[in-house]
Amino acid sequence: MASFLAFTSVHYLSFFKNLENIAEDIRIAAFSPKQEQSKEIVIVAINEATLEQFQYRSPIDREFIAKLLKTLDKKGAKIIGLDILLDQPTEQSKDLLLKKTIGEIQKPLFISYSVSPEIVNENQLEYMNEFVPQRYRATANMASDPFDGSIRWIYPGEKSANEPMGFARKALELLQIETPNKLTKIAWRPKPNHETSPFPIYPANTIQVLPDAWFKDKIVLIGAVLSITDRHKTPLAVVGNSTDEAMMPGILIHAHSISQLLNHQPEPGISIESSILITFLGGILGMLISFLKKGLIFNVVMGMFIVVLWWVGSMLGYQYGMPLVPLLAPTLSLGLSIWMMDILIGKAERKQRQFVQGAFSRYVSPEVVRQLVATPEALSISGKKTEVSFIFTDIAGFTTLSEKLSSESLSNVLNEYLDGACQIILKHGGTIDKFIGDAIMCLFNAPIEQNDHAMRAVTCAKELDYFAEAFRKEQNLKGIPIGITRIGVHTGLATVGNFGSNTRMDYTALGDTVNTAARTEGVNKYFGTRICCTQSTVSLVPDLLFRKIGDVVLKGKYESVGLFTPVLDEELNNGLFKEYLNVYQHIEKCLDHALVDLEKAMGSYPNDSLFHFYLERLNSGIQGTKIVMEDK
Repeated sequence: MASFLAFTSVHYLSFFKNLENIAEDIRIAAFSPKQEQSKEIVIVAINEATLEQFQYRSPIDREFIAKLLKTLDKKGAKIIGLDILLDQPTEQSKDLLLKKTIGEIQKPLFISYSVSPEIVNENQLEYMNEFVPQRYRATANMASDPFDGSIRWIYPGEKSANEPMGFARKALELLQIETPNKLTKIAWRPKPNHETSPFPIYPANTIQVLPDAWFKDKIVLIGAVLSITDRHKTPLAVVGNSTDEAMMPGILIHAHSISQLLNHQPEPGISIESSILITFLGGILGMLISFLKKGLIFNVVMGMFIVVLWWVGSMLGYQYGMPLVPLLAPTLSLGLSIWMMDILIGKAERKQRQFVQGAFSRYVSPEVVRQLVATPEALSISGKKTEVSFIFTDIAGFTTLSEKLSSESLSNVLNEYLDGACQIILKHGGTIDKFIGDAIMCLFNAPIEQNDHAMRAVTCAKELDYFAEAFRKEQNLKGIPIGITRIGVHTGLATVGNFGSNTRMDYTALGDTVNTAARTEGVNKYFGTRICCTQSTVSLVPDLLFRKIGDVVLKGKYESVGLFTPVLDEELNNGLFKEYLNVYQHIEKCLDHALVDLEKAMGSYPNDSLFHFYLERLNSGIQGTKIVMEDK
């Protein structure tokens, strides 16, 4: 049981998964055996010195790229990879020259391409499809770890009918080498020494004067190595390596990936079966220590000694060829085994106390549990009127989804979603009130008082939105059409407490505030938003930025309530927030030119749901920002 819990925790709980990742990253970054610099792959780097030649930095001068491709072709490169998205026009004559050059290059050529809406919009995709012939296309997307954002895998591409294979796989295809169409963990090529990079890197503006022998029969990759462009976090960041390793340019990540596939280098780490076996052995060791019956202190000291020996040995052993073995899972297995055996060998009273605490910890944060243990009167059979901040969540179209999936698949998806969401809620100190299918109701400021409950609720809602969007995209890639998660946040007075009897209790909140909170979540679908907060919540968090949706009369209510949606970082950075405030004020004041201003703003932000909502209202002759809901 201890081994099972340890293994599943490390693989499915973000906190433990991150710790295991850090343990792996330290070994990769600090203890990888040295390798000589690659003799097969060359990087042609577009750097600051390159861009200083041109009048504009972006897009990169197309005439320069054309001349660069011709030069490398003449120098005898084996294949050429261009990691630059050609997704928008520049100067017409230079665009035509590059397009012509692409068709004339004699050496095999492949060019970055993407169908991801997060990277290119429809106009960019249309231009790219016309500019880059299909046979040259290679998907430039990266496969990042959802837990910490690090790039850990080679993205294979071909996730849809119109997506080509990934950048690294395309290079191997041109070399007539087959590669697996699956996520492959990257085996990072270490530096030969502190001063030398894993791959030769030459500035793009110097290529013409460099010896042909440096490029002849080499895989030549062209891409940017600028300080703020196309950089990604890698496992090498964990021990403070150079910027190019910690936040690595995309072209270097592709080079590592191609090198691995080219040399048939296996993925780092060991098989899942071997990981399970090592975790199981950790549990066995914990049992053997406990069977000595020397007492809990002896067991803990012995366990810590074995753990330190295992961690230090694994770290140092990696540089001498020892594989990336799991560290956290066997450690947890050993600790859990010692703890469980201590309980079974005569600690019945502590077993009961730990069981009760563990059961409640699934619904409230560990800190709340500790406070409840110290003040058990908080769980008395009574109700108390208090100000509470509520979060309601619901997955759009979940009923339809449940009809399409088998019971087992539906259960797996829902459990994974709820597990991730609950971890976030508990992290922010929320109390999980109940699950209603896929919907979650949670509250803040009860049972333990939280002076910043509104701030906790809003920041929790934003993190839930980030998690839910990432989860939705991941499931959609697997063919599971899970919808967006809509979130409502509301603050008000409610009666909170345990309702029931001494034999069966339900800790929950009652009152009209709960109904308002639920309806706040539901109105998201009318505005196209994912998070909706009421005025009563927003007024308590003056340090956060919101876009006002309108003054909304909810179904069954007579008075309007101000509804808001939190401002995302990209909305602040791209100017949408400022533009929306201006347009909203004009609509609110019913100015004659409000529609013209709105249409002008939509030219810059065509995908904003609130702009679309108000455009439909104004075109229908409805003025102002007071909105009367006819449904929940």
